[in-house]
Amino acid sequence: MRLHHLTLVLIGLVFAIGLLGANAPAFAAPAAPAAVGTPVAATLPPGPKAPPTGAAMAQTCAGCHGTDGRLHAAAFMPLAGMPKAQLAQAMRDFRDGKRPSTLMGHVAQGFSNGEIDAMASYFAAVKPE
Repeated sequence: MRLHHLTLVLIGLVFAIGLLGANAPAFAAPAAPAAVGTPVAATLPPGPKAPPTGAAMAQTCAGCHGTDGRLHAAAFMPLAGMPKAQLAQAMRDFRDGKRPSTLMGHVAQGFSNGEIDAMASYFAAVKPE
């Protein structure tokens, strides 16, 4: 009976050590304080990222509207060459619920005015085929 009890205790101890790991805070030594006058490296959050370009955001449209907005099917509106103001207004109307849609309202809600303008500029510059 003693051997069985000892085996269970050892298994539990090994399991607990495995869960805690060698680098667990309970076993970590306290960090030494920095010497006075020694610069301490600060961990800064990442800086602001550049906003995605119109070309990058336009790739989200490719599944339905074709690569670069060039579509050869009648099911969806081709976006290539569409005037910037027309596309921007349509996207805002979809986003704001002023234009009925099944999918575009949900898609447009993910874009800010600046992102919509960037995409509209991109598609206006793409030559339709």
